[in-house]
Amino acid sequence: MGSSPKRRRTFCSVSLIAMLAAAAASAQTSGTQTEKPPPAAETAPARPPATPLPAVAQIGPAREIKLAENTWFRFGAQIQAWFRALQDPIKQPDGSDGGYAFDFFCRRCRFFSTGSVVKDIYFNVLFEAGNTGRADPATGAKTATTAVILDAYGQVKFADAFWLSGGQILLPLTRNGMQPTTTFVSLDVSNAAQTPILQGNSFVLRDLGIQANGFFVNNHLEYRVGLFQGSRQPGTTTQLASHNGPRLVTSLALNFWDPETGYVNGGHYYGTRRVLGVQANFDYQQFRKAGPATTPFAVTAGANVDKNAYYGFSGAAFINLPLAGTPNPRGGDEIVGLLQFGYYDGGLRGAITAPTNFGTYPLILKQTNYLAEAGYYNQAGHFSVFGKWEKRKISEDYPLAFRQAIATGAAPAPSQSWYAAGLKYYVAPANFMNFTLQYERVQNDDAPGTAQSGTNNITFQMQTILY
Repeated sequence: MGSSPKRRRTFCSVSLIAMLAAAAASAQTSGTQTEKPPPAAETAPARPPATPLPAVAQIGPAREIKLAENTWFRFGAQIQAWFRALQDPIKQPDGSDGGYAFDFFCRRCRFFSTGSVVKDIYFNVLFEAGNTGRADPATGAKTATTAVILDAYGQVKFADAFWLSGGQILLPLTRNGMQPTTTFVSLDVSNAAQTPILQGNSFVLRDLGIQANGFFVNNHLEYRVGLFQGSRQPGTTTQLASHNGPRLVTSLALNFWDPETGYVNGGHYYGTRRVLGVQANFDYQQFRKAGPATTPFAVTAGANVDKNAYYGFSGAAFINLPLAGTPNPRGGDEIVGLLQFGYYDGGLRGAITAPTNFGTYPLILKQTNYLAEAGYYNQAGHFSVFGKWEKRKISEDYPLAFRQAIATGAAPAPSQSWYAAGLKYYVAPANFMNFTLQYERVQNDDAPGTAQSGTNNITFQMQTILY
């Protein structure tokens, strides 16, 4: 006698579940045995190898869920838990150095998804609850656990030389600022990389806009050109806000060895790539004369007064050198280095209290920035060591009294130097799980007599990433 329809349906269901479970287990086991580092968490999606149209959803070679040949998506999660001890910057009444404030918080708690809609059309969405639980330095109130959207963009590839993205996108402001947060050489993004966003008009190095990018010379030369919101001028009694033009951000990168074609690039490659290159970034926006100035001035200030344009320039040279001589897909020992320079001018002249020109980005004082960092990764020992030096030098065109006033903590950012060194231990292959311990010395170059000339900070991080 033949089996009943009900039994046949039951048998088919069990077979399907077993097939999917086996595929998922195979993908997870493969990732563990090869010890191949995962792609960076913020990496733009790349189309998996072509496969026949599946009858059901399948698990692809990169752990993506494939619904059709060119329709797939992939999930990831990242947690960076920090314990930090920060020394007080203000001298004590008896003249002694300050004590330490202790803080536990989640520097980055993230969930993200990338995927392909149809052929050559992609998306990327990243949710983050950043600095969750961090205590306010004045009140002690803890930051709420609130998830927000960082990356959210669609992307279409017309040709290798022309990709077009629209949405909330990582601004191509500096080499260090475009590195994956999961593969930083040191503990975190540099202060120098954050200078272009000190006006407070972007969101975690991101902004809403549209960006074109493309690759030439066998993917060794990449350009990015984007128009973004930037700052919006306040309205007046006769016109609405936002009459000014967009923010222009561009970058040009040349790789002499292996190409880099991701949404983010750099940091550690753990011996899987051999990279040597240079990069230049340019950033510009200008307010209209008729409109008012912006933060920190009153909404009615600065109307019908000239406002200098904001502009910034960054240049970098970088290297990732596998010590085996050639890259190994399974990873290996690596030396990595980055030299970065930046020059920024928000347009402010005089001082916040008595400006002779309000400028377009008054919270970004005219300044030069420097960054140098280097690291060594040892695969057999599951560790890396790193060192970093940064400097922000505010122009002496501003009065000394003004520079000393902002050195006490008032906006804008003061002249400072940072020295940091640390150690990472990798529990799982590459950056799946690691611990970081960093010591940092902050030197306050324009500190007045009431403030310490330098402070010490110690940070311990536990990072987990799956992608």
